[in-house]
Amino acid sequence: MSESADLRNSNYENDIRYTMQVHRIILGLIGVWPILEKPRLHKRLLKGLLRTVCCFLLSFNLIPWTLYMILILDTFKSRLRMIGAFCFYVMVPAVYFTLMLRENSIRECVKHIEKDWQNVRNANDRRIMLNRAKAGRFIVISTTIFLFTSGFTYRLIQPIVRGKIVINENVTVRPLVQGNYYIFFDPQQSPAYEIVFSIHLLTGIVVYVVTTSVCGVTALFTMHACGQLEMLATWLENLPNEALWSKKSHAVARRLATIIMHHMRIRRFLHRIQHLVEEMCFIEIIGSTLILCLLGYYVITGWERNDALSFLTYAIMLTSFTFNIFILCYIGEILNTQGSKVYITCCTIDWYCLPSKQARYLILVIAMANYPTKLTAGKVMDLSFSSFGAVIRTAMAYLNLLRTVTI
Repeated sequence: MSESADLRNSNYENDIRYTMQVHRIILGLIGVWPILEKPRLHKRLLKGLLRTVCCFLLSFNLIPWTLYMILILDTFKSRLRMIGAFCFYVMVPAVYFTLMLRENSIRECVKHIEKDWQNVRNANDRRIMLNRAKAGRFIVISTTIFLFTSGFTYRLIQPIVRGKIVINENVTVRPLVQGNYYIFFDPQQSPAYEIVFSIHLLTGIVVYVVTTSVCGVTALFTMHACGQLEMLATWLENLPNEALWSKKSHAVARRLATIIMHHMRIRRFLHRIQHLVEEMCFIEIIGSTLILCLLGYYVITGWERNDALSFLTYAIMLTSFTFNIFILCYIGEILNTQGSKVYITCCTIDWYCLPSKQARYLILVIAMANYPTKLTAGKVMDLSFSSFGAVIRTAMAYLNLLRTVTI
């Protein structure tokens, strides 16, 4: 904020592109990235087409699976082996519809980020924001790699490695990605088999892109907010030095007013983020807790049956889902830590170097910083490392109960 370092961010368009590039691609694939300018007809049609295709693929995934569980399977253990995937296939459409309903909130958050990049006047502030943007990109890319690796191990590699199954020496069952029940056709006959198998793979792409989008949206906006909080802490640290440089008290008051207004802007942005992600995070946390329990059960049963393929597949998926929950809690923990740093900085700066009248204004900043905004999963639990530990403990407790019931 010093006068000597003031500059206009002439590269703000490139910075915005770098910050949002990966997230725009991922959300654009499923038709939920907002169109900021006045949408043209072809863009609206393309977006509607993408959403229609995604809804069809998610329905093609969920409905036959549900029919298979209800009409074909007739034992508790056989249904138990399928219910983990069923929970996931229910969770993903719920998240997808929430993303579509929150499109306006996503648009407002994107505009907020663009405005912040345009308002950068300091080289150090730009460096802080770029570091946070890089962290957000790394999080979403890592999540994408984990989810797609585990997902296509389950959807593609496992069916291919298992190969065809011969029943009664004259009936051959070709492997599908998952158990399904189709009322109007036989998926074992060509070309129905090839079409169904291909649609399952396309559905897998949609499913894992939707799951990645939750972490992507949360990481993009929360990491940007963390960068703004880090900038705010830096401004507060430099405030006493600026008071010594400036001989005019109104210059210090102007700096302090800028800090207070920026802090209020950050808090409004955080409330908007909380409104955007709370339902999606709640669905992810509740669904993933149950899925972790079931995946743990599948890993144990695969080991007991000496089924190396099932054991390896479910172990990879267990790692992926654990990582997914950890990332959400990690993002929340970073926000909590950065909010605490702002409060500590407010309380420890050399306030006595400020003019006495202006020093009293710090009380407003301290009061706001004392109650930092936190990310929550549906206002039920905070996203933090302690919450991650609670989720793992709950999943393991249900796993022990499940093992006791099924022995």
